[in-house]
Parts: sequence; C-alpha cells; structure tokens
Amino acid sequence: MLGRLLSVMLLFVSVAVAQMPQPALPQTYIDTTFQLPEGGKTWAAHNTTELKSALKDALPGDVIVLDAGVVYTGNFNVPAKANPSDKWLYIISAPFQSQIGASPRPGMRVNPANDVKYMAKLVTPNTVSVLTLGPGVNYLRLVGIEMYSTSTHGADPSHKPWPVNGWSGNLIIAQTVSHITVDRCYLHGSDKVDLHEGFIAYEGASYIAVVDSVISDVHIGGMDSQAFAAYGSEGPFKLVNNLLSASTEDVMFGGAGAGLPAPYSGYVPSDIEIRNNHFYKPLSWIPWTTGTWPQKWVVKNHLECKSCSRLLVDGNTFENIWTAAQGGTAIVLTVRTSQSGDNAVDDDITITNNVLKNVVSGISTLSHDYACGTNQFPNCKNQGESLRVKIYNNLILFGNPAQLNGGRNFGIEAAVDLTDWVFQHNTLVPAPGSTPWASVYFNGRVGVKPPWQSTTHNLWILDNVMSRQPSGDGGRPISEYMGDADPLGARFYGNVMYAPQGETVKTWWPVHNYATTVPPTLNGTHQLETPLWSDTSDGAITGYHPVR
Repeated sequence: MLGRLLSVMLLFVSVAVAQMPQPALPQTYIDTTFQLPEGGKTWAAHNTTELKSALKDALPGDVIVLDAGVVYTGNFNVPAKANPSDKWLYIISAPFQSQIGASPRPGMRVNPANDVKYMAKLVTPNTVSVLTLGPGVNYLRLVGIEMYSTSTHGADPSHKPWPVNGWSGNLIIAQTVSHITVDRCYLHGSDKVDLHEGFIAYEGASYIAVVDSVISDVHIGGMDSQAFAAYGSEGPFKLVNNLLSASTEDVMFGGAGAGLPAPYSGYVPSDIEIRNNHFYKPLSWIPWTTGTWPQKWVVKNHLECKSCSRLLVDGNTFENIWTAAQGGTAIVLTVRTSQSGDNAVDDDITITNNVLKNVVSGISTLSHDYACGTNQFPNCKNQGESLRVKIYNNLILFGNPAQLNGGRNFGIEAAVDLTDWVFQHNTLVPAPGSTPWASVYFNGRVGVKPPWQSTTHNLWILDNVMSRQPSGDGGRPISEYMGDADPLGARFYGNVMYAPQGETVKTWWPVHNYATTVPPTLNGTHQLETPLWSDTSDGAITGYHPVR
C-alpha cells in the first residue's frame, strides 16, 4: 500500500513540475564537400554562345569551365537532364578548379575586393534572371562565379536605384529543383542598379545550399527584397559562412506559398542550417529608407521565419538594423499561415552563439497568426503555432535609440500565448548613455481585465544578463505573465537585471534573481566583465559566453 502511495505521489510530482522544452535539431544536414566530377566531359566556354551551348548539351558528371574575368551577358537557363546515378554537374570559373592557386579555397568566404579577378561574370542586361533552374534540375554546383545585372529599368533619370514602376528581377531562380549548391560566388546589385532578390527557391526546391559566398546590395524601391528566400519547399537548406545583405530581409523562409498548387502549398521549410554568416545592412542605406513610398527601400529585419521547422541558427553575426518599414528587430519569428499556407509553423527552432550588433531590438515573436481568417485572409483556416524554441548564449548589443532611425530597444518580445520557449544565458547590453525600453517584454495584455491569467505557457528565462527588468502590458508581476506552469521559481532563475538610476526595483522576482544598478560591461572580446553572478541554474556565470 505504501509503495502504491509513493508511486502516485511521484506521478503527481512528475506531472506538476514543468519540463524544459528541447527543440529538435535538423534531421538532415547537406554535405557540401567540394569534389570535381571525374570521368565526364570538360566544356570550355569562352563566350556567351559557348556557355549556352554547354548548358544545353552537358550531362551530369561533366564540368563547364568559365574564364576568369570574362563577361557572359544574357539570360541563362539550365534544363533538366536524366540523372539516374545522381552525378553532379559543376559550372566553375577556371581558377577555382585547383586548390593550390590564389583563388579562395573551399571553406573560405570570398572577398569581392580581392577575388572578383578570379571569377567569370554572368550578367543580365534586363529584368530577366541571370540564371533560371527549371523544374527537375538537380545536382548542380556553381563555383566561383560573379552574377549581377546592368539593367536600370524603372530607375529615375539620375540612375538612382528607385524604380517607380519597374521590376528589377532576380539573379538565381530555382523552381522544383534539388541538390543545388552555390559555392564561393558573388551575387549582387549596386548603388545604381536595383535587384529584387538574390536567390529564390520555391515549389518543392530541396537540398539547397549557399556556402562561402556573398549576396549583397539587394534592394528595390517600394518592394520587399531578400538575399535568399525559400517558400513552398520542404528543405533541407544550408546557409554557411556567407555575407548576406538585402534591404528587407536578408533571409526569409515562408511568407508566400498559400496560393501555390498542392502539394507545394502544404510544405514547411524544414531542416535548416544557418551557421557562421554575417547578416549586414550598411548604415549608408538609411537615407534610402526614408523617402516616400513607393520609391523608398523597404527595410525590415535580418532573418525572418514565417514558416519553418527544425531550424538551427548558430554562430552568426547580425549587424545594423534600424527603424523603417518595421521597428528594427534583427530576428523575427512570426508564423504566418495566412501567407505561407495552413500547415505553416515555427516549431523546433534553436538560436545559439550569435552576436546581434547595433540593432534596435533583438527577437520578435508571434505564437499564432491572428490575421488568419480575417477579412484580409478569409481563406486561411489554421492560425498555426510556434513551439519548442531555444534562444541560448546570444549577445545583443543595442544601437543608440537616439541615433538616426533609432527606436525602442528590447531584447525579446514575448507574444501572448508563447509556449515552450527557453531564453537562457543571453547578455543584453545598452548603448553607452542610453536606457533600453525593455529586456523581455510580454505583450498582449492591453484590454485584459482581472482576474489575470498567465499569458505564456512553459516559458523559461534563465541565467541572463538583462539590460532592464522584464515588463509587459498591464504592468503586472512576473508571475502573471509566466505563471503557467509551476514552479515559477524553477523557470525564472539566475537572472541579473540592470535597474537604471531612478527605476524602482520590483519585489516580485523569485529567489536566485538579482536587480543591480551596475550596467553590463564587456571587454574587447565580448567577455562579460560586470556584473558577474554564478547563482544560476547551471552554476555557470550569467549571460553570454564567447565561443572560441
């Protein structure tokens, strides 16, 4: 009898005590090892005519070699070829064939200032894409190629890149393809030429990788632009060691696809690896974002996920984001079934070891798509979800809110009904002489009246160095924002919170948390110097730890 009683008690405890969520990592990682095909034909394409002929006639297992510095002008199409043995077709600039010469080795990101002389140039003179990969194309690798446009279609007479009624096109468009790798390439617009998108993959595109490349100067007046975008596709995807720079989102998953035919409308981009990239918007773009629509560039964020699953974002730098078309948030996790399709989710997301530098805000969230089923999106039937998200060991360096196009600094915006999230070992540092608006802000309480109920479920906030005490709509105690489930003290633990001069230190923090008048400070290697606390959930010093 006593044994049964103990078993019942243990069962009750296991049910009552909250369990920290563990997001699933990508199940599939793309192998991008460089290995020139052997045994096939080598096609030497010295001009546009020879390149188009080679693209038409080359077979899987062949290599098409382009001449460094030569401009191949036109719109190039890669047709599908029978490939029962899954052989690769390489299109490569001549210096990149060898791993001995001066051109960048595999694993080295190209530096346009030094490396364009080793690259062949594919150039579109119009608004049609430089390279179109048609349905069924597979096992194609592009190596050491520069791609750009010379079209000023729609630009104003002074050749400013502000097309009013123009369409500037894309560089690579990939529809219903698989196993496509862009390796050490340079895709770009310019200060006088607009570009709608760098690389767009859709309608079932899978095994898509961009490595060691630069996609930059992607912008167009009055329209959204991305360096890399994927929708209506299952994945996997790999973005590793690139510089990615576009006006709207540097990288976007989802956001379209609801109108695609089945099965593509039901696909969720999944198994996504994003590591060691530099997401970047030049501050010189700020004046171009303050004009009158539709001429101004549309600046929103660095990385946005409107539909994704099993996403790993690790070791990246996100630099410069300001208030323009949105509030200046670096990473936006907002499930949008209304745009991406009824199956869209933002599930199993891991964001680790990143540095967010000179950003207005860090991470914005959405638990469901509340636009679904409204008059704007009446055909949407499912609001989706965002579950199992871990934001661990990240450093957020806020930009000065008083600077040009500054804004309200917050670290993470915790949406109403946020469920199964972990925010742990992050450090939020205010700009010198400034006071951030919020570190963690719980929204969705406007208009809510007592009796208060928790607006989040199984949310864990652990071991962080915060630039201000957490707050939220309604100004309520922390237990009323994240009181579900018990015990709260296990889920809000080990945090150090900066209380600027004149700010009242709240009395509702659970034990093992501290408010201090000492602001966070770092040394030159981003190692935390103050404040240092070790009363944490895992015994390690609070906040971000640089990864060596």
